Amino acid sequence: MKESFEKKIWDTLSPINVNDKVEHKNGLTYLSWAWAWGELMKYFPQSSYTINTPIIESDGSMTVSVTLTIKEGDNQVARYMWLPVMDFKNHAIKCPNSVDINKATMRCLTKAISMFGLGFYIYAGEDLPEEEKRALKISEEEYNETRKSLITALEDEAKKGAEAMSSYWANSLTQEQRKIIGNDEKERIKGLCSAISS
Repeated sequence: MKESFEKKIWDTLSPINVNDKVEHKNGLTYLSWAWAWGELMKYFPQSSYTINTPIIESDGSMTVSVTLTIKEGDNQVARYMWLPVMDFKNHAIKCPNSVDINKATMRCLTKAISMFGLGFYIYAGEDLPEEEKRALKISEEEYNETRKSLITALEDEAKKGAEAMSSYWANSLTQEQRKIIGNDEKERIKGLCSAISS
């Protein structure tokens, strides 16, 4: 039985680990639209997107949307995604300016790409793609226990100071262990160094 084009796209994009391509701002995780588009082009270079006309809501805020079409030869599939134009606190902006609209539109494109699999686990609140978790050959419970013990060890090093923590992160942890901890936790723990030294 021939697999569907949609499944081929998902199986191609969803296992890709995007953790080192994300940015963290005000507790939120962002994936660079330029990197996401570049990655999509590696696998499906015939893809294209349409920026739809923004919708002005009754309160003066705005919703942008894009339609992303992934194409390969005679196969193609399109998905529609929308996003409110928001400020840095993720609150809707009333009467947004062109810069706000542009940022929201490109974030919307990134979200549309994720609906095909690339970086989807970020929106699902996970730390690693499912494929990578399976590759670790541990159960969800073991994964959580491992992560907890790694975070505790890093916190202990942070209590000794920023230099000790940085050295431990760079020299004592494997790349896999650093991925399990995640950048959000690393930044949180780094804050402990500042709190202790002040």
